[in-house]
Amino acid sequence: MTETEETSTVVRAQLIPLTDMNLLLPNTCIAEVIGVAEMNPVKSTPEWFLGMMDWRGVRIPVISFETMNGLPAASPTRNSRVAVLNGIRGDEKLPFYGVLAQGIPRLLALDRSAMSSLKKPAHKLTLASDQVQLGEETAVIPDQKQLETLLVKEVSKIK
Repeated sequence: MTETEETSTVVRAQLIPLTDMNLLLPNTCIAEVIGVAEMNPVKSTPEWFLGMMDWRGVRIPVISFETMNGLPAASPTRNSRVAVLNGIRGDEKLPFYGVLAQGIPRLLALDRSAMSSLKKPAHKLTLASDQVQLGEETAVIPDQKQLETLLVKEVSKIK
């Protein structure tokens, strides 16, 4: 195997801590990780829609991935962060959005061969594209397209 082939199997990613799980996303999906700023709640939105916050002069929606999947919501703590994600659908209504994290994400240089799908995940998550084992840890790869479809519907209702 050439050096180029070897490096192509490594993906730079971040492991984002949530409540009782981790999200796994490639670095290219994450615009920035910030402290939790003031969130303005939005009336008549689902429980998972935590509110809108200002980020770099842009109003972005912030969600709870856990609550979107029917799990109990976690309240922000002093250790909480917001992972600001790049919208992947190309929808002008959702160029960015935030996911509430329960700590500081960890950078990984992930070798794809070190990752395997879980046969029996702890939770059945409707918005997971996969749940994987990474050595001693497990992680959820979110279905960003489906998640963003739900989020765009809610953002479209906000005036």
